[in-house]
Amino acid sequence: MALPGRKPVIAHVASLSVECADCGRNRWWKADELRRFGVTGNTPLAELSGRIVCSACRADGLPGTAVSIQAAFIDERQRVHSEAQMLSEREVLVEGARRA
Repeated sequence: MALPGRKPVIAHVASLSVECADCGRNRWWKADELRRFGVTGNTPLAELSGRIVCSACRADGLPGTAVSIQAAFIDERQRVHSEAQMLSEREVLVEGARRA
């Protein structure tokens, strides 16, 4: 479990659901299966979107980068904390966009 104020990392995740918006393919991956994307236990969850791609789309010549990632945390309290933090960050971004 992450310390208060620290972002969740892969080590806190039991598995990840990765779904491609282009082809609809959905897979569940365990954290250790992500090594081929350069992901370690200390990789923040926020960095995954730039590293994980859909191999089925790539095989068809498409970019394969339109994926959504959802984490299943080892500890339920960590999941709730992560969701609250993500919503808080979104609110800050939306407020900042309105002012600009």
